[in-house]
Amino acid sequence: MRQSSLRSTWWVVAVAMAGMAVFAAMMGYTELSRILENPDEADPAAFMRLTSQGHYYLVQFAVLVLAALASTGEFGNRSVTSTLLWRPNRGVVLAARTVVSAGLAFAVGVLSTVVGVAVLAGFVAPYAGVDVPEAAVRALSAGLCMALFAVLFVGVGTALRSMPGTFTLGFLLLLGLPMVMQLSEVQVIGDAAALMPGLAGIEFYAGGDVGFYTAPHDGPVNLLAVVGWAVAAQVVAHTELRVRDV
Repeated sequence: MRQSSLRSTWWVVAVAMAGMAVFAAMMGYTELSRILENPDEADPAAFMRLTSQGHYYLVQFAVLVLAALASTGEFGNRSVTSTLLWRPNRGVVLAARTVVSAGLAFAVGVLSTVVGVAVLAGFVAPYAGVDVPEAAVRALSAGLCMALFAVLFVGVGTALRSMPGTFTLGFLLLLGLPMVMQLSEVQVIGDAAALMPGLAGIEFYAGGDVGFYTAPHDGPVNLLAVVGWAVAAQVVAHTELRVRDV
């Protein structure tokens, strides 16, 4: 509950929604211009393809910030000591932080999808209708993936106990390392990059229609990759929290 009482939490959520709205407006205008030049270019799949790109470039980093705030804030101001005196079971403390952060991230993923689709519809709906059932599935998929990212980065933040360190490692996992690995143009390294959480995540919540990236791995393996990263981070965090003094 402490996380919901912080103004910074709601600022991050607001920025995520505003960022998605602006991104969708720019992409919607571009898509509309393309359709006006050639009406045959109208594509209902553009709603989910462009919204998923908004998640990849903007929303997932808002989730990273939320998770970092939840997991590192008490270490920074030393209030974690009183928290652990009140609740000595450190696994319970970690679980509580994780559940709250994941629930908030799920809501951010779903709502940002709704915002993105709504803004895009304002531009291109007269030419390409929204597939509502598909949009609902993609919204829930985005929510699930953002929740898993929150689990991952609460684990990272708890293990590192540093907000800058969590931001840096989070950026590298979501975007930096996959890009560098793909630039190598080595097949094995490129295939491994597809299993990094950022790329595996977008392949999952975009339903395989990313628009700028084609994964070598299809199907449930993408979701399993994100789950694997999240579980590994939580195991490391729990171990570090249990054996290290506050």
